[in-house]
Parts: sequence; C-alpha cells; structure tokens
Amino acid sequence: MEKLIKSATLRYSLLVLSCLWLFSTAGFAQVQQYFLYFSDKDTAQFLVSPPEEYLSERAVERRQKQSIAVDISDFPVNPNYIQEIETQGAEVIYTSKWFNAALVESSDDIVEQLLSSDYVLYAEMVKPEGRKNQQGSKSSDGTSYGKPKETKRYQRTEQLLNQEQNQMLGISEMHLRGYNGEGVFVAVFDGGFRGVDESSFFEHLYSNDQLKLTYDFVGNSPDVYRYGQHGTEALSCIAAYQPGILEAGSYAADVMLCITEESGSEYRIEEYNWLFAAEKADSAGVDIISTSLGYTTFDDAEMSYTYNDLDGRTAAITRAARMATAKGMLCVVSAGNEGAGRWRYVSPPADAPDILAVGAVSTGGFRVSFSSFGPTADGRIKPDVSALGLQTVVVDAKSNITRSNGTSFSAPLISGFAAGVWQAFPDATNVEIMDKIRQAGSQALTPDNELGYGIPNFEVLANQIPLSTAEPAAISQYKVFPNPIESGNLFVESADFVNESLDVYVYNSTGQLLVTQHIPVSIDDSFTVDTSSWQRGVYILHVLSATASDTVKVIKF
Repeated sequence: MEKLIKSATLRYSLLVLSCLWLFSTAGFAQVQQYFLYFSDKDTAQFLVSPPEEYLSERAVERRQKQSIAVDISDFPVNPNYIQEIETQGAEVIYTSKWFNAALVESSDDIVEQLLSSDYVLYAEMVKPEGRKNQQGSKSSDGTSYGKPKETKRYQRTEQLLNQEQNQMLGISEMHLRGYNGEGVFVAVFDGGFRGVDESSFFEHLYSNDQLKLTYDFVGNSPDVYRYGQHGTEALSCIAAYQPGILEAGSYAADVMLCITEESGSEYRIEEYNWLFAAEKADSAGVDIISTSLGYTTFDDAEMSYTYNDLDGRTAAITRAARMATAKGMLCVVSAGNEGAGRWRYVSPPADAPDILAVGAVSTGGFRVSFSSFGPTADGRIKPDVSALGLQTVVVDAKSNITRSNGTSFSAPLISGFAAGVWQAFPDATNVEIMDKIRQAGSQALTPDNELGYGIPNFEVLANQIPLSTAEPAAISQYKVFPNPIESGNLFVESADFVNESLDVYVYNSTGQLLVTQHIPVSIDDSFTVDTSSWQRGVYILHVLSATASDTVKVIKF
C-alpha cells in the first residue's frame, strides 16, 4: 500500500478513502474506472522518427507555423505498458500522451497489483462504476454518417434572425470583408449533437466536406448525433448557415464534433474525456477548441473542487486546456452559469491562463446575473471577454430557430468570431489571436471580473489587417486593387497585353446590375471603376472581351 499512501499527498491523485473502502469490502470485485499515470515513455523509438508518424500533417504544420517544437509530450504512451496492463486483466479504454497515462476499467484488486509495478506511478479513481450507461456501437472509422436526410427550410427575411448577436461582435463587418472562418479548423466538445445530420442549417458542412471528424468519447463511437441537443445549439452559434436567414460567425470553417459530457452522472471521468478529445483534436490539426462545459462539484464529494483550486493548475481539465494552448490551439470556454448561485465564480477550465473564458451579457451589454465571474484564486481577471448569452438565437435538434440562455452560447459566439479573426490574421499565433481579441474588447483599457476585457468587435481590428490580405487579387489575366476598397476608384490592370475592347459589368450581392462600362482598346491595358456611389457590401466585377470572361468579388467597406 506504499504507493497508495504516498499518492494521497497529491490532492485527488488517488481517492484513497474510496479505495480503502473497496479493499475492505470482502467478496466484491466492483469494476471502476481509473486513470493510471506512468513513470516514463519509450522515447528512443520516437526521437528518431518523423513527427508525421504520430501527428497529422495539419498538426505538424500548425506547430511549425507557430515555432512549437515537437517534444516528449507528443510521443505516444509506451505500448509495452498497455500490453502489460491488459495482461493483468484491466481493460484499457483510452491513453493520454500529454499526461502519459491510461484510462482503464478494472476491479480494485487488479489496480492494486498494477500499483506494485515500477511503471505505474499512481492511480486516480475517476468513476465508481463501469460503462454500463454508455450506449452505442463502434464503427471502423471516425467519420460522419452522411448528409442530412430531411431538412426544414425557412423563407429569406429582411435581416438575419441572428443579426443582433452578430452586430454586437462586428461579425456583419467581418463577413463583408470576406472572413467567414474558411481554412480554420474548429472542434466543438459537448454532450450531444442530436439533429445536426438532419438539419438544413448544417447541410453545407456535409456538401462542402467541412465536417472532418466526429467522435463520442463517452460511448466510444463515431456517432455523435444522439443524447442531447446542447451541442447542436452551441454548434449553431459557430457554423449554422442558411443565406439570408441565419449566418453564424464562421459557417465556412472546418468542423470536428466530440461528445465528452456524460449524462445521468457527474464524475471526474468527464474531465478526462475532454483531455482525450483535445489530444485527438491536436493530432487532427484543429486550430480552435470550443467548449460549453465546466466542472466544480461532483456526485462524489471527494472529487469536488473548491475556490482555492481555481489557480490554473489544479483541475485536470484546466491542465488539459493549458496543454492544448501549448500545442498551438486556441481554447474558448464558457465562464459558467453560477454567478447567482452558491459557487459564483468561473468553473474549470475557465480558470486556465492563456485561454478565452467567455461571460454572458444582455442585448444592452450588461452582465447577466447567472454569468460566473472572477477573479481566479491566484488573482487573475476572468472572464476574458463576453458576448450575448441572454436570449441567444440558436438552432435546436428539430431545426427550429429558438433562443437559449447561458455562457454555453456566448462562448461559441466568440469561437466563431475567433475563427474569422484568425482567418484575417493567418500568420498570428494562438496567443496573439487571444491578445487581439482581448484588446478589441469594449473595456480593454479597464478590464474587470464581470465582463473581462468586454465585448470584442471586429471593426476595432479592421484597420490592423495586414496589407498582404489587401494586395491585388488575380482574376485570370487581370489584377484588381485595392480590394477590399473603402472609397475612390477601383483599378483593374491586365497581366498581359490585350488587344481587345472590354465590357465591364458590376453587380451587387442580390444580382442587380449597377455598372455598365465599355473600355476601348487601351495602350496600357488598364482602367478604373468609380466606387463612390457604392454602399458597403460585396460586389461582383465581370470583365468580358471577345475571347475571355473573368469575374472577381470586390468588397466595399
């Protein structure tokens, strides 16, 4: 029992009281879930191996882009240890390379035998029962299950139904400038995504191959279209799209959906489910993790946290979020809905430094009473920023457009916003993106523990967008600049000499013809288009000659 006693000095590293109770109960071999920490890794095998052998190409590119070195925490768990554990009779469910550990399902006597080995440092009981509540069959891969089967469609409205929450963050301006999350990879961790595969609001994720990966870490299955609709509503704040009806912040982003929250009980296992999902997201090359979950108290009181644990280094999910940041991902998490309750403060992982904890405000920009606040136990400001969390427009499991309350929805609004920001600043690191979002807040100069740095807005960031994103845009044999354009003339130049006259047409976003212009053969192959009468928006420039036809999108802001 030496390891059991020694590990008791580490808070919650091992729930000694629970184990002692189990060991004293004669005649029972109750199966429970344990998290076993290992002493070392087989580093020799991977030090000489290219990282592509254990990380995806996209994950490697993200590290290289941010100058993040591959280190021992990226190496897989020693396979010999896994084999030995299974030989002893325990079932290995998942492994964690970041924590160098494994989640096992086992009786207490087998765990006691494993603790006597040299390679197991200590064990933490994370769930006092097996997976009897976990339903779902396994599949051979981690892909989604196809396109929506039946969809509900709405009539185009005069303005977007989610216009108010978009305008609060400047997402309308973000879209006008052409930033909609394209090329950014967002993972959503939640408790269920029922109806996503049958909703017209998410149909584009399938038809455009934006849904890259799904996995249920509770049921150990790629099927995430079950359990509840909380994840569906959160996802709708990031990626729902029906043109002219509802357009979320980053509807063009790539998406990964993970179930980490267990229904019917509350134990530490859910924090580790989050860890496993974060590692999978890292390996897949995810850029942003959006989480509308938080953990403070559990069904087993010995597992529960106190305010003093909000120090950014105690809770397992907080430590996992910090590892995700260290790997180059941006974690956006809900601050919590305990502002008017007994807990009051933010809930892990919102206490982690270098993540974005998001509070909830009303349409007037005031903190909603339920929104958890700071500071953390070590005195840091939380939340980091805030967004609409009262009567937020969401899409439910039946494709109904409805409204919901909670930081569960203000957080994904910021996730969608962050994906657009990262698209606008593609060379920035995750930490730089966090800083830009904080500094774009409505109270960036006077942050507090109710709204953090306030409500960020894209228009504050607009003038900071690098010139490289506004360089002349090639349209086959032409280049057009400046684009986006604020005022004055739009310049159009031919890349090669064109001995032909041209006809130029400009259409607005609704297809209305605004400009007709004839350009005779020009010695310098260039011409201008006056944009002074154009309103802010997106336009289509069409250049037609006898031998060619070219179009380009032009943004006026």
